[in-house]
Amino acid sequence: MVASILFGAMFMTRRRNFSIFRPASKTNGYLGDTSPTESSDRLLSFDTSDDDSFDEDVGTAKFPSKRRRCCGTIVRTPNTSRFRNNFHSRVLQKFPFLIEMFYWIINYAFYRFTAIASQAIFAESGIWDVAQGHGIAVLETEHASWLSFLFPFRERDVQQWFMHGHQDALTVLNKAYALIHIPGTVG
Repeated sequence: MVASILFGAMFMTRRRNFSIFRPASKTNGYLGDTSPTESSDRLLSFDTSDDDSFDEDVGTAKFPSKRRRCCGTIVRTPNTSRFRNNFHSRVLQKFPFLIEMFYWIINYAFYRFTAIASQAIFAESGIWDVAQGHGIAVLETEHASWLSFLFPFRERDVQQWFMHGHQDALTVLNKAYALIHIPGTVG
């Protein structure tokens, strides 16, 4: 179900007039001007005695690095436009949601790694005992500390209400969470 939601979102957010199998046209700008707009004479007449200013003002490379401002300083970043016609770049241009899916996979992998690591670390004392101890510590903080005014309902009372006569409400809440969590995140 989660996979169908993610692939559905990927399909809905695709760029409709973009072809993966045909590289983008070779244009110099947004208006489709294919003729050079600037003469190379400016490069020949430029005084190169100051190498830093030459690098900043005039770029002779086909894909010069980009200059960005960050916290009052200028940071140079690589220009990745040279890869725009590669197949994998065209796939990501057609389906930009794939990048979001990649981040979700990384987060899930990190989540699984922490679960496996905690099982390995707490194998001797038992992970369930450690989890129960942490849960009791949270309950004690909620009810016996100076923060207890933030928690007007006791956890045990809420659980008892759901377990005795209101299990249908619990089922509805569980299904709502399961069905809204992923689509809500995608939305």
